Amino acid sequence: MGNLFTGPISTIDQQLLNIGRAKTGRVGFSSNYSRSSGAGGYASASFGGGSFAINIGSGSAIASHGKVGWYDPLEEYLQGGASTIDYSKRIRFAISGMMYMASTNSKIRIVFSGTGNATDAPFAEQNGLTVKGFGAEFALQSSVIQARLIGFNSAYLTPSSYTTLTNGFGESASDNRFFAVMIESDGAGNLNLYAGNSSTVPNVVISPTPLLTLTGGPTTAASSNRFGPEIQCVNHTTVTPTSSRAAELQSMGSWLLDVQ
Repeated sequence: MGNLFTGPISTIDQQLLNIGRAKTGRVGFSSNYSRSSGAGGYASASFGGGSFAINIGSGSAIASHGKVGWYDPLEEYLQGGASTIDYSKRIRFAISGMMYMASTNSKIRIVFSGTGNATDAPFAEQNGLTVKGFGAEFALQSSVIQARLIGFNSAYLTPSSYTTLTNGFGESASDNRFFAVMIESDGAGNLNLYAGNSSTVPNVVISPTPLLTLTGGPTTAASSNRFGPEIQCVNHTTVTPTSSRAAELQSMGSWLLDVQ
């Protein structure tokens, strides 16, 4: 694989930034779970051939959702104690796949410190994190999929503004595109979102320059929460989705977690 960027870039950096070109994933999690609720909500994560196949959708009804997540991600590195994630470490998570959004009142999230296998994800109009953690939210804004960073330290942070991803992930309800993103918590409270050109073919390279930044993120271990990364597709609790295919995400194992 050639180095597409100037300056020194390590092997792990290349793998993270080129996740959109990967055809397999790297397994490093204790175990995974899935949960769904409401009419049409679905979630599955199956392992085979060295990679995970993730398939999640929020369904067509009020208060429906689907999510997939992992317990104790890379436990020996991330845990600061029993059932915790140590946010003093630099955590980077890259994933690629296909994202489809057709409802203006639904969201897709990728978060660390999710709500786990026994509790529904926060719904679309709710704060995306309920305990110490970080992540990104994706929503249909001005007819394109846009993104923002979210975080929770002692309280929920004011999210970054929604920003159009390069080329957008989906131009409209009928536009399926491949995507690749990386979210980062640097251990000092700085959160970053990296993204690449979306594409109609699965060959996406992430830019090494952050698209979005947010300060005030977590810097110490989260107590009694070990769920992450968790990927969620969620609807609103009182407003019917504007499309029966509100929010969907698929990934064929192209994801990578790096902890330093």
